[in-house]
Amino acid sequence: MTRAKFIELAESFISGEDRSMRAVREMEDVLVAEFMDTDLFESTIESISLYRPWEGSPYVGEDEMSDVLRAALAELASQET
Repeated sequence: MTRAKFIELAESFISGEDRSMRAVREMEDVLVAEFMDTDLFESTIESISLYRPWEGSPYVGEDEMSDVLRAALAELASQET
């Protein structure tokens, strides 16, 4: 799994195309494999681990996850410049 796969999954989640637990687990796998020991990992992994759209607090729902993923994508974009 690669950075491009994370971006693809995150964009799909944000757009509402795929907000499944499977997609979020895939993002988690990419973070662990590709981004361990990075700021991106630190700022994203907790929310991904707590993603449960039907549970409510203290879990992370769809809107909050979308915000976290937007921030993650912005962080990745800033690393490219």
